[in-house]
Amino acid sequence: MRSARDIANELLVMKAQDGDRAAFDALVRHWSPVLLRYCTRLTQDSDAATDAVQTCWLKVIKGLKRLDDPARFPAWILRIASRVCTDALRRKIRRRTGDEILTQLPAEGSTSVIDDEYLDLRAALACLGAEDRVLVGMFYGQGLGVIQIATMLNVPQGTIKSRLHKVRKTLRTQLEGEKQ
Repeated sequence: MRSARDIANELLVMKAQDGDRAAFDALVRHWSPVLLRYCTRLTQDSDAATDAVQTCWLKVIKGLKRLDDPARFPAWILRIASRVCTDALRRKIRRRTGDEILTQLPAEGSTSVIDDEYLDLRAALACLGAEDRVLVGMFYGQGLGVIQIATMLNVPQGTIKSRLHKVRKTLRTQLEGEKQ
C-alpha cells in the first residue's frame, strides 16, 4: 500500500518531468538530505558525499524525463547515487598510484622482512586486473563492507564475496609462489 508521502512524491516527479521548477525544487529539498546520508555512508567522506550529491542531481536533471514510472523514483535516484559514489571511489583508488605509492615504499637499502613482504604484495596487486584492484581498494583500502560494495556496484552480495575470495586466492598463490 502506498502512503500519502509516496503519492505526493510521485506527483512531484510527474510535475518536474513536465518542467515545473517548483516541483523539482521540492524534490531537491526532500531528497538531498537522504542522498547526503546515503552517499556519506557509501564514501565515508563528507566532502566526497557532498560532491556526489551534486553530481547526482545533475544526472537527475538530464534523465528525469526518461523515467517511465514516477513510483520508481526513489530506487532510480539511489541507483544513480550508488553509481556516482562508485565512480568517485574508483577515481580515488586510481589516483593512489605514482608519487603516493613511491612515498609509501620502504627506503632504499632497507632489508627488513616486512619491507620485502610489502614490495611482494605491491607486485602481486599490480598483477591483478583493474576491476579486482578496485574491489581490493574498496574493501581493504576504503574499509567498505560487502553490503556497501554490492550496493554501489549493483551486484548481489554473494558476487562480491566470491570475487573477494578469488582475489585473495590469487594473491596468496602469487605471494607463496614468489617465496618458494
